[in-house]
Amino acid sequence: MTPSAKPSINGTWAIERQLSSWSNGLFPHESMDLRVSLRIENGNLFYHSVNRTNPDAPPSHFRFDIPLDNRPHPFKGSQRFDHLRGRLLPNGALEILKLKDSAVVLAEIWRRDSDHLLFRWGVSCSAPRSPKAYTEYFSAIDPNGVRSHAASF
Repeated sequence: MTPSAKPSINGTWAIERQLSSWSNGLFPHESMDLRVSLRIENGNLFYHSVNRTNPDAPPSHFRFDIPLDNRPHPFKGSQRFDHLRGRLLPNGALEILKLKDSAVVLAEIWRRDSDHLLFRWGVSCSAPRSPKAYTEYFSAIDPNGVRSHAASF
């Protein structure tokens, strides 16, 4: 990678529970199990997550693809929001906004950090869940399902 190249966020990522937190103190450090696949291609974001945090429930899947044109796009897969808006920021980070009735209810910034982890910072102000800010870190997962970078704790 050249010094001016921005690291890619494309790939599959697994949450690092020990590094992640929520401002409301309710982050499930013992059980959080979240994998996220991101791909930016031809000006579009393809997103898929699998959440296995609740062992008594089937995994929840969340999937969307949107143009990264900073315009709202209808979304029917959530009761918490009805539109998604995304854009790439000049520093190579990704901004995703989730809107309900034209108001932002979740805002996220995704970027690679200096330890080669994927970092997500966000704010959720949607009901019925308690409002919170969150900082979450993710390690890359290789095609065999193995973490290609283990964070040092």
